[in-house]
Amino acid sequence: MVARQEMAVEVLTILGWYRGSITLPAGGRLLDYLNTKPEMIALARAVLPDGASQPFVAINMDHVMAIRPHENES
Repeated sequence: MVARQEMAVEVLTILGWYRGSITLPAGGRLLDYLNTKPEMIALARAVLPDGASQPFVAINMDHVMAIRPHENES
């Protein structure tokens, strides 16, 4: 089994910013993941632009304008 890690990210669409976690291979970088050209970004523990929470959201990459790492608030 491949070791995995979660990374907190923010995803900008025309509807606004989504926040959540994506899963990467252990030690993986966000840029490496994006270079695989995924069709969808799967966010776990997502917060929608209106502030609502969802356990999972899939966002079509055709609607993504920007993605950035997000520092978790402690």
